[in-house]
Amino acid sequence: MSDIYLAGGCFWGLQRLMQSLKGVSDTVCGYANGNSRQKATYESVCRGDTGFRETVKVEYDSEKISLEAILFAFFSVIDPTVKNRQGNDVGSQYQTGIYYVDDKSKETALRVAEIEKKKHHRFEVEIKPLSCFYEAEEYHQYYLDKNPRGYCHIPQEEIEKISRMVFDPAAYFKIDEKRIEKLYGPPV
Repeated sequence: MSDIYLAGGCFWGLQRLMQSLKGVSDTVCGYANGNSRQKATYESVCRGDTGFRETVKVEYDSEKISLEAILFAFFSVIDPTVKNRQGNDVGSQYQTGIYYVDDKSKETALRVAEIEKKKHHRFEVEIKPLSCFYEAEEYHQYYLDKNPRGYCHIPQEEIEKISRMVFDPAAYFKIDEKRIEKLYGPPV
């Protein structure tokens, strides 16, 4: 199993999206990468002075889903051009981010981010190593399952559409140029 930590605004909707992806085995809402030495709580994070981000820990089986697919799903539901905000949620705790735990994840996150940066005039997504993570309170875990009409900045229709996606970028490979030339002749 592998882990990636994603901050995409309010963690309720992002957790629901991630748990809907085939190959994701577990998700946990929490608070990542703050500057406080005290354990983060919802109340302390909402003050806006701790540096913590509402974050979802995503545990996945890389044999069933690639980190690329997870990150493309992530980017499809966030606005990467804004800082400290997603939807109606405003504050430093809603800053978007990708927090990695190893060099391979870092490399993948940076590569996908470069693709996404080309689509936007601004790019405000943090990409950093995970420095700390505290699990959120129990009532935040799977909140939208417990409260189906609860607020979410990610529309349920969007979550359903993305969860049905079968495209996994890691499953595709570039065909060898020599093989293409052998099959179809030299380029014109």
